Amino acid sequence: MKNYLRQILPLITAFLLYPFVSISQPCNYMIFGSVKDSKDKNILSGASIRIKELNQSIQSEDDSHYHFSGLCKGKYTLLISFVGYQDKEISINLNKSATEINIFLISEISQLSEVEVTGSRNTTKPLQTSSKLSGKQLELSRGQSLGEALKTIPGLNSIQTGPSISKPVIHGLHSNRVLIYNAGVRQEGQQWGSEHAPEIDPFIANQITVVKGAASVMYGADAMGGVILLEPSPLKFEKALFGQVNMVGMSNNGQGAFSGMLENSHGKHSSFSWRAQGTYKIAGNSKTADYYMNNTGFSEYNGALMFGYRKAGFSGDVYLSSFNTKIGIFSGSHIGSTTDLLNAISRNEPFKSDQSTLSYQINRPYQLIRHQILKLKSSYAISGLGSLNAQYSIQQNNREEYDIVRQSNENKYQLKFDLNTQTADVFLDHDPILGLRGRIGINGMFQHNFYDGRYLIPFFDSYSGGVFLIERWTKNKLSIEGGIRYDYKMMEARLRENVYDNNSSEIRPKFNFNQLSGTLGASYNLTENYRFSTTIAKAWRPPAINELFSNGVHHGSASFEKGDRNLQEESSFNLTAGVSKITGKFKGEASIYLNTINNYIYLKPDLVPVLTVRGAFPSFQYVQVDARFTGADLLSSYQFNNTLNTTLKYSFVRAYDVASDKHLEFIPSDKVTLTTGFNLPDFKVFKNSAIDLTGSHTARQWRVKAEQDYAPTPQAYTLFNVDFSTTIPIASHQASISLSCWNVFNTAYRDYLNRFRYYTDDTGRNFIIRLQIPIGTNKNQLNN
Repeated sequence: MKNYLRQILPLITAFLLYPFVSISQPCNYMIFGSVKDSKDKNILSGASIRIKELNQSIQSEDDSHYHFSGLCKGKYTLLISFVGYQDKEISINLNKSATEINIFLISEISQLSEVEVTGSRNTTKPLQTSSKLSGKQLELSRGQSLGEALKTIPGLNSIQTGPSISKPVIHGLHSNRVLIYNAGVRQEGQQWGSEHAPEIDPFIANQITVVKGAASVMYGADAMGGVILLEPSPLKFEKALFGQVNMVGMSNNGQGAFSGMLENSHGKHSSFSWRAQGTYKIAGNSKTADYYMNNTGFSEYNGALMFGYRKAGFSGDVYLSSFNTKIGIFSGSHIGSTTDLLNAISRNEPFKSDQSTLSYQINRPYQLIRHQILKLKSSYAISGLGSLNAQYSIQQNNREEYDIVRQSNENKYQLKFDLNTQTADVFLDHDPILGLRGRIGINGMFQHNFYDGRYLIPFFDSYSGGVFLIERWTKNKLSIEGGIRYDYKMMEARLRENVYDNNSSEIRPKFNFNQLSGTLGASYNLTENYRFSTTIAKAWRPPAINELFSNGVHHGSASFEKGDRNLQEESSFNLTAGVSKITGKFKGEASIYLNTINNYIYLKPDLVPVLTVRGAFPSFQYVQVDARFTGADLLSSYQFNNTLNTTLKYSFVRAYDVASDKHLEFIPSDKVTLTTGFNLPDFKVFKNSAIDLTGSHTARQWRVKAEQDYAPTPQAYTLFNVDFSTTIPIASHQASISLSCWNVFNTAYRDYLNRFRYYTDDTGRNFIIRLQIPIGTNKNQLNN
């Protein structure tokens, strides 16, 4: 306890010493309200609300509410659009701290083959605990990977493989238990490896929503831990050119990132719209507090196209994207002998040969990944019935892994995976029936996996399908939601009994899994500002192909992994409850959860390294236990005055093997973060300026004992960040600039969830500059 207080005392002391000052001309105004049907006052979730002068867009929540915060005093124009409804424009003179604007839209009605067409009303997200990354917080994460960006949300962590690869963790669960939806498409790649980060460009997102806890009824069997929704801003059906340019530079690894976006609308009544977006990144070796890590650079180029058409009650969308990256794997994680491996784990720093300078050269081992998506979606609103939606998508995921080898053609990979995925969804968002609004749907998915090179996982074909119903009833302050879903999955593998002997006979083991999922949730507005919500959910997940059949060296994660084809499907019971406050000087949310998982599958250290012809590696085995996860998330903020605000975040998770009462390995440590923000006065061309000072303390994961892993868990650590943001006029637009310094004191540390903590420290001090320049025909921004 004394060590813990010694670690956190500097964090508390630093923020208690910050002065409480008052500065004029704040940008702390808010616009909020709801979006409803003008006739029957039904809520309209998913409506697009945009501030024309700032080119900021959001969507109305599931309960129809919306809010913009951090605005300056002045005149603004709200542009509201929703499929099947007439667009609306509202002018506002913002002169008080909180202005309520309730929006009522008029439905469009047309005759087509004697069928009356009206607007669609979507039930887009389940009624359970969720968090968002948008606005300023999203902008300050630009240039980071998805896993790193989400770490600012309580209850979110990332499991890392070195400095350049990370994937999201929700309440201690990750990989095949967390679904990611990329622009409405269920992202499917080789996501089973700890070093298989999501093949997604975060620059496409205008908002990232995280649904915490089991969401299987709405999204499918694998959503045991939660869902991450990357949501681009809605297409703008206006005859005007819009866009923006983002540029990011980082000192630690010399990273440079450029992302650009353009969009426009065409047609007699602006019924057709398009958007094009592209990103390029390049980075060299990352640096710890004391040394550069050899071969940790990466390069990445991505692109996306969106096309949309709407008329009356019909809308159609086409989405295409391509993600391409080359990622270096830290050379110090690949070691020749068992003795050298154990010595490397016990050392405080890598061997000198694995330390480097700032170099952009990527040598073996490295990975090449390509991911392409094509999505076709249509929605048709039918009067008296609702909105009928259909979506088809196809994905191609290609992964090549290049190991360190004695002799080889430099262009020849040692592992290659090609995963083809096709998904189809049809669902109806129906009009109210006895006060119930909801969605009924069916979906299916087919996957074919091919591999080449040495064996790690087999060929396989997978067929899965599900049918679901989810309904919500709302009256006054109370909302109740219930749903049920049935899923079936069949998987056939193709392998040889002895994978090292090409003369052995081929076998084709088949697996069939099926279960029911269910959810029941409620939300109640205790007062005008406070809301209580709770959800009970049953979820399940079939074992993944790697958990069943892995057998060999996985160079990307520097480990030897062994599967078990006798593993059974996981089954969980999840209970969450929380309270939130979204208006006033004090805002916040707090939630607790209990998640019991029968037959929980995880990669357990064998504690005996394996020596192969490719070197010595830590060995891990997929095992199955009954597990119990409990935890809590806290987020609170207070606006002292027009200048000073503070935000406190805290989260913890406990995960135990029920039978042995031992804490499970690779579960996030407790973390507390405190941010103090200062709004600065406008000075000449600088407007909307602010400074944010952040300190975060990550505790030691002392519940995992030394005999459970190859190395003791790392010590606790405290990091400090500084962010400065402002806007300046560029070409008649307000461009955003931010300057950041992360890990200000260049602290040397190792994070428990970094698989390469066995060999090296995490990244040291990093200076970051970001520039966002709007593009378009709008001339009004400078008036405010």
